Amino acid sequence: MEPEISPKSMELQTPSRPMVYSGTMPAPSATPGSSGYVRPPQNRKVAVRKVSTFNLILMLFGIAAVIVLYISNIIAVNRLMMEINTLQKQHQKMVSEQEILKAEINRLSSLERVNKKAAAELGLINPKEPPVWITVDPGKIREVDQALRKK
Repeated sequence: MEPEISPKSMELQTPSRPMVYSGTMPAPSATPGSSGYVRPPQNRKVAVRKVSTFNLILMLFGIAAVIVLYISNIIAVNRLMMEINTLQKQHQKMVSEQEILKAEINRLSSLERVNKKAAAELGLINPKEPPVWITVDPGKIREVDQALRKK
């Protein structure tokens, strides 16, 4: 048989904080065959929220703002990529036009074409003999210089 619990030992076993009991439940009774001591019902622990409602809403607004900024960034990047693509097409078109103009310049400035035009329109012909170097007497150069200085 179990030893009876004295009032002194009951005080040692009960918690030191006061228990709040509203009286809506029947008083605890000892069940037959037990030691006679029934622990009184304890109040439920208060659930403490780790995150307050205000903080939760604030976090949701913050996340929404970050999402909006991210999506607007993606849209801006897409617009820039379209602009870059358009500019690259324009550049390629200009380069091809430039190549066409260079080819036309080469065609128009070819020696055979210029010779034909010169002979037909101006009556110019190529000389039959190669050009000859002319040597000038240095004394003649001095005479011409002196004549020019006198004037």
